[in-house]
Amino acid sequence: MKIFSTSELFSKSNEEYYKEWKDLVNMTKSELQKYYDSDLGKDSGLSSSEAASAGIHSGRESARWILKMKDKNWKEWGDNEWEWCKRQIRFINRMRGVWDRLSADKKTNPEQRSLMALKIWGHDPNK
Repeated sequence: MKIFSTSELFSKSNEEYYKEWKDLVNMTKSELQKYYDSDLGKDSGLSSSEAASAGIHSGRESARWILKMKDKNWKEWGDNEWEWCKRQIRFINRMRGVWDRLSADKKTNPEQRSLMALKIWGHDPNK
């Protein structure tokens, strides 16, 4: 897993961001929608109020943005989509590090919090 410095994160072109985003957000729109609507998906990530009180964005909010972003050509994304693209790249890269350190028995548990977090942010590590 490559770790990017702050200068690398801000020096990429939109096309480079999109390629990385497309690789990391590996769930299809229908897979993400199905997970978002599932009981596990509803328990994934912080609630909007929990996220707001912590000063962060929730995974469910990220999922809603991913669903919108997948409906648009990346060349038509606006500032909000690019902000979410970068946020999703950073989150998935961080959480994949947690996922990689888990034991095999934890990785197979569908209720594992790190798996739930990755999925609500559009990444299925088992793909």
